[in-house]
Amino acid sequence: MKKIITLLAVVAFVVSCSQSRKWTDKEREEVRKTLRDYRDRSAIRHMEAANYGNLEQCVLTTIEGTYPDYNKYDQLTAKEDTLNAAMVSCVGFSIGDNFENLPLLFPAAELQQAGILPAGATDEQIQAFYTCLAGKVKELYVTPQQFTVALFVQPGVPTELADAMQQCAASVAAPAADSTAVKPAAPAKK
Repeated sequence: MKKIITLLAVVAFVVSCSQSRKWTDKEREEVRKTLRDYRDRSAIRHMEAANYGNLEQCVLTTIEGTYPDYNKYDQLTAKEDTLNAAMVSCVGFSIGDNFENLPLLFPAAELQQAGILPAGATDEQIQAFYTCLAGKVKELYVTPQQFTVALFVQPGVPTELADAMQQCAASVAAPAADSTAVKPAAPAKK
């Protein structure tokens, strides 16, 4: 009995290994090229290379897991829709349920280069900016998936997101509470 179970496990392992790798490196590169072209036209173009590499791997793994036979994927009439759905899913997952990973999409250095964040922003100001932005994004988009769909709908950054970035940057760059404000008088001594 042990021999039969062991033999079946080995056969199942060999069959699963032979079926799991039907995509060639050339086919994967074709999908990567499509992803890079799409990246250049969308808001995710600001992602750092390492984070984009993780996103790209997530998309490839998702598609290859769904369509282990590349020919079935390649023959889809909605191949681009499948790719978009995988991208939305992976970006939504990487952002997190509370939008805590927005720096992955919009790194502070890129925002400083674009003039959204001041060049001399402190770590505290940058953290405050991302906290503010996460709150505004939650108000605009109920789920990370809705947010990521909005990122891919139009080229560049959606207008409402750009406005939210500007508002958060302004609130972070604004001086702390006005020091010249009138302070309440101390209670009179009796």
